[in-house]
Amino acid sequence: MRVLSLIFAMACQSNPPSKADASVEADSGVEEWARPSNRWFAAPPPRDLVAEGLGEGQVAPNFMLMDQFGDTVSLWQFYGLVVAIDVSPMWCGPCKVLAAEVDATWRQYESSGFMYLTLLIENEGGDIPDLDELNLWAEAYDIASPVLADDAGYGLDIAFDGSYPTVMVLDRSLRVSAARVRPADADNIRAAIESAL
Repeated sequence: MRVLSLIFAMACQSNPPSKADASVEADSGVEEWARPSNRWFAAPPPRDLVAEGLGEGQVAPNFMLMDQFGDTVSLWQFYGLVVAIDVSPMWCGPCKVLAAEVDATWRQYESSGFMYLTLLIENEGGDIPDLDELNLWAEAYDIASPVLADDAGYGLDIAFDGSYPTVMVLDRSLRVSAARVRPADADNIRAAIESAL
């Protein structure tokens, strides 16, 4: 019996879990969340919150991106707020027009439990914006809400057809309320926010 136990133990040591086993665990939907250290509102999401996708009614996947202060921001830290996610490249003319409205929109709804996130997917040269460029954008358009460098490609999943700006609105449980606000102007964005509030 002891010989069988030793053979079993040796077999287990020589056969670590396969990648297939690991992918089953990773695909379970359970995501470990820890509050990042930053200056923004943060509430822990429910422990059973599961990312579903970017379609209407689905819980949006979490992201961890750098803001204009060099801090990491998590989408899921805004659980309990209505969230607008504005996907813009820095070279985009219509995105610059919308950027001039961001702070006014955020301030209008902030006291009702709202956060406006700007995801900059590219700088003028087509690269991921760096910290200086995030600050340049925030200062140029007087944006006091988070301006994030999208080095994870999250914004490309939202703006999958390459039309910019693309704005998505999430309800208080981080479910997609409006997958794509069209056209993405201040009036339509405010209407989508009010619908989610």
